[in-house]
Amino acid sequence: MANYFLFDIGGTNTRIALSTDGTEVGEAQIFPTPKTFDEGIKLVKEVAEKTLSQVKIDLVAGGIAGPLNLEKSEMVRSPNLSEWIGKPFKEELQKIFNCPVYVENDAAMIGLGESISGAAKGFRIVAFMVMGTGVGGARIVDQRIDDNIMGFEIGHQIINIDLLMDLEDYIGGRSLEKKYNRKPFDIDEADEIWDDVARQVAAGVNNMIVHWSPDVILLGGSVSRKINLDKVSEYLKQMLTIFPESEFPPIKKTSLGDLGGLYGALHYLNNLK
Repeated sequence: MANYFLFDIGGTNTRIALSTDGTEVGEAQIFPTPKTFDEGIKLVKEVAEKTLSQVKIDLVAGGIAGPLNLEKSEMVRSPNLSEWIGKPFKEELQKIFNCPVYVENDAAMIGLGESISGAAKGFRIVAFMVMGTGVGGARIVDQRIDDNIMGFEIGHQIINIDLLMDLEDYIGGRSLEKKYNRKPFDIDEADEIWDDVARQVAAGVNNMIVHWSPDVILLGGSVSRKINLDKVSEYLKQMLTIFPESEFPPIKKTSLGDLGGLYGALHYLNNLK
């Protein structure tokens, strides 16, 4: 049985785990994501050295918080990890592990994991949006990340044309903290702020439906935990008029917690077979 080294490098936290059976993710280690590339590689190397002293790693896969170049070897943009941009991420991992390495966008990996092992299991076309430090997402079709050229960056769809503000400017965790001078998890769920956020989320969901025509909408990330899905649905009914309400896809929240991206990496490697 092959041994997989799995990673999920988000804008705030990094998660690393091992799979030794190809079906389950082992105990995850969670660290604050280093701001610099060199510190990030140092962190991965330290964890890898402990792992490699015990088992041989056959394949490595995971997601990282930003769009990748066409070769999927380095990030070309990243609002949250600016000092990682243009750095040879895949090459450095190959040096550490001396085996094939596969890199995807972190949101795409989370969406894949939830589509196979989580809340979207059993749905064929999944439109996923993750609201954490920033906003990302992906389209998953038949348990695979849908074909694309530059990835999916739904957080950067323009919502306010006059001010050129995108969805992330409205519902991203960093943007909410800047606007309300409080971290999202410190804002009480009963606060009317969340009603306004639900309306803005509904605008993003509306666009996901008209662009991607999914059979389920999946919302994840730390910000989503405070959002009332009934409120999102109410606002969506006001916005989405081109389709009958009876055909709206269900809106669900993720169920794998911090492990979604790691399960996505696991399934990504299994899909290579």
